[in-house]
Amino acid sequence: MSLRAVVIYCLLALAASWGIQYGGLAVLGAFDGPEAGPWLLATMWSPTVVALGFIAFHPPARRGVLWKPTVPSIPLGLVAVGVPTLTAFALVAVFEALGWGDSGWFDFAAGSVTITGGPWKLGQGAQNWPLFIGNVALTGIWFAVLNLQAAVGEEFAWRGFLQGHVINRLGQTVGLTCLGLFWSFWHLPSLLSGYNYPDHPVLGALVLFPVTLVAMAFFYGWLTLRARSFWPAALAHGAANSIEIGVISNIKLTVPSLYLDLVGLCAAVLVGLLAWWALGRRPAGRDLPPATPA
Repeated sequence: MSLRAVVIYCLLALAASWGIQYGGLAVLGAFDGPEAGPWLLATMWSPTVVALGFIAFHPPARRGVLWKPTVPSIPLGLVAVGVPTLTAFALVAVFEALGWGDSGWFDFAAGSVTITGGPWKLGQGAQNWPLFIGNVALTGIWFAVLNLQAAVGEEFAWRGFLQGHVINRLGQTVGLTCLGLFWSFWHLPSLLSGYNYPDHPVLGALVLFPVTLVAMAFFYGWLTLRARSFWPAALAHGAANSIEIGVISNIKLTVPSLYLDLVGLCAAVLVGLLAWWALGRRPAGRDLPPATPA
């Protein structure tokens, strides 16, 4: 697609998302209960609906859409689930080591872990380390797959459809940075309402979330380009919205919540930088859709 077509797509996706979010907030007042589920699900699927419209009526938009599962998607899917899971437990370790908080779900010992809460597929109670690791891995995969019903709505649009066109027009680093910023501000009504950062919504909406999603755009972008498919990115998104948030949100803090947000931001930036480095090792222009004038 031309840069003009990319901008039109982004504006339409933004209008659809903001319309649904503001409509939901007008009806509900806040996205803090189960009744918000349909509104959030509709928001997450709105960019794919717009993308499908472009694919149907604008032929250049069909070039380079990475929608098919591929053989590399299988091992990369495990990486996609593993990174958010390890990130969550890394934050638990940091906060316990610094005395800033304790896990609400786990009591760690040298030879075992006692699970005191959470929806773990192999149960709770005292478990040796191999059983605990298997429990976490199985649970992470389970909920990442379960959350595909929502994550696919965003990831087909951002990674499967838009990413290749943006990289084609702006280059890899600039393109992924712009995609991450757009992805963040696409969430703006929910962010300003306090959905992700209830204690500091403006700081979260204008600083913390944009930086986090730029970093994640590089990680998800690396997964997509390596797999030539958006499915690993969708699994990563599903894992981030389930096991990662679940483990992190159950840290019992002894410091303000901003500490958790800032340490989480640092972890995301580290992942993003590693992905940026890995992307830099790929041949220039590889896996991009061919340029088109329209």
